[in-house]
Amino acid sequence: MGLFSKIKDKAVSHLFKKSADSFISDFGNLNDLKIDSANKDIYLSVSLKGERESIDIKMSGYEVVKSKDDNFIQFQNITTSREWINVGIEKFFLERRIDIPAQYIGIVKFLL
Repeated sequence: MGLFSKIKDKAVSHLFKKSADSFISDFGNLNDLKIDSANKDIYLSVSLKGERESIDIKMSGYEVVKSKDDNFIQFQNITTSREWINVGIEKFFLERRIDIPAQYIGIVKFLL
């Protein structure tokens, strides 16, 4: 991974973390967010209210998809440090994707 990619990943991680912090503040805190655009991985560490230990989440093999009808981030694999969450992901989050509003897809595709 080149120097520019590392700097970009760090800056984008910081920007996304700042946005996500306010989004999950009712549930807990986002301890860490790292993006590795070379390997297409996103790593999160979250401390949820009522939980003693943080939950680590790794979303691997992401792809930002922009089409005429749909905009989303697709993940090949999502794993966490909690077995019950992994089971839930396998059972209920089959598409492993997060929809992105049309007005943001261009910038997300550029940044990731």
